[in-house]
Amino acid sequence: MTRVLFWNVQRFGINKVFNASGKRPRKGSGGQTFAQAATVRRNLVMKVFAATQPDIIVLVEVSSGVRPVGDLATETGGVTGSVFLQAQLNAAAAPLNVGGWNQVPQLSLGMGETVSVFYRRQNATGTTHRYFTGPNRFTGGPAGTTVLPLGAAAGAYPGPAPGAVNFNAMLVPGGGGAPMVPATAQHNAGVAENTVSARIAFVNMIGGAPVAFGTRFPYMVTFTEANAAGVLQRNLSIFGVHPTPAIGHAYMATLATVQDIAGGLGPMETRIVGGDFNLNLLLAPGGAPSGAYAPLTGLGYTPLLNSVVPAPANLAQYRGYFSTHIRTATRTAASELLWSNPPNASQYPGYGYVGSNFTANFFAIDNILVWPLQPPPHNYMTTVMNPVVGTPFNAVLGPANAPPPGTVAMAHDLLNAPGVWPEAPAAAAWTLPSSGVRKGYDNYGHILQTSDHFAVFAVV
Repeated sequence: MTRVLFWNVQRFGINKVFNASGKRPRKGSGGQTFAQAATVRRNLVMKVFAATQPDIIVLVEVSSGVRPVGDLATETGGVTGSVFLQAQLNAAAAPLNVGGWNQVPQLSLGMGETVSVFYRRQNATGTTHRYFTGPNRFTGGPAGTTVLPLGAAAGAYPGPAPGAVNFNAMLVPGGGGAPMVPATAQHNAGVAENTVSARIAFVNMIGGAPVAFGTRFPYMVTFTEANAAGVLQRNLSIFGVHPTPAIGHAYMATLATVQDIAGGLGPMETRIVGGDFNLNLLLAPGGAPSGAYAPLTGLGYTPLLNSVVPAPANLAQYRGYFSTHIRTATRTAASELLWSNPPNASQYPGYGYVGSNFTANFFAIDNILVWPLQPPPHNYMTTVMNPVVGTPFNAVLGPANAPPPGTVAMAHDLLNAPGVWPEAPAAAAWTLPSSGVRKGYDNYGHILQTSDHFAVFAVV
């Protein structure tokens, strides 16, 4: 099985995880320099990676300059940050570095954004070998673009050049020849791995007309997995999504019309649609399931984070178990950040940071959907990787209706937080002097600055 992680690392770029400047920003970093603050954020990102030990990482909302859709992304912060992150993965302590990390060369989505997909060449035990198979071809060189594979003349990605990103090294980190896609692969069998590319233009499953997404096209990448003897284990089709919030529901409906998403499964194929859907996928305001999944669940997809109850007994707390989106925390009459102030109850695991400062009922907007679903005893280990209170969410007795606590163990990333988180309405044992300290950069501040989204992990 394959360990996958989807994460919107908000406006990801090189300065998110590395900055050489010794200057101090005017605000927002707790008095640390740009370099120190970037190191804190990088440590948090790597902490999530180390806890989950993923085989495939999909980062959406990666920053890029504007280029035509389908061309290579600009060689600016998002791409250089991804190159840096690939090096961090390969230099990490075992077992995270085992198997070697490659990444898919980024293509422009046309509006200053791209998607970064990292993949482990082999799993940690060496029993699975993974190949990037497209599904498209790349025309080659710095001016190359993505094209459909049928009859396409393909070429390698641009290599080293003064002041330029070595896109070819993303797929051939040590130099030399690129691995060949296995003959049993669903896409691009028998061609060099550094001549295939992601797909971001799609056709309707009825009639084959181009599908219009407006902005932020889905980002499709495919892999073939084989054992050490080259015997096919599985074909994976992965779609990273990040629509604008205003079109979230329409975008979901449009996804269900795409041939690559809605058409019949190929031989030994598993499809995964994941990322930041930018709509509340779980609970309607009254507590009922929102129904936003319907276009894809009707095709056979299953959301790995999914509410199954009509009205939970404690809606505020129940939402906290699903939350993937957090807000700038403020002290209010009803809540204290990360504690309860009786009689005002701030619920574990939400504690006043769940949701959005801009949109009501906006708390569970990231997810992973799979087709087909593996039956028991397979354990998807689905976990919202929450560094505020740590994972799994089992520090206190959960509320009624059995929300998902998650499986992956990861300690919280705060200073001097309680060893056991209190459940409302009990007062917290965290004795920092004020809620302002709790919001400091060393505590909640650096988590929010890394991203207002939590990563979602699953074993697929």
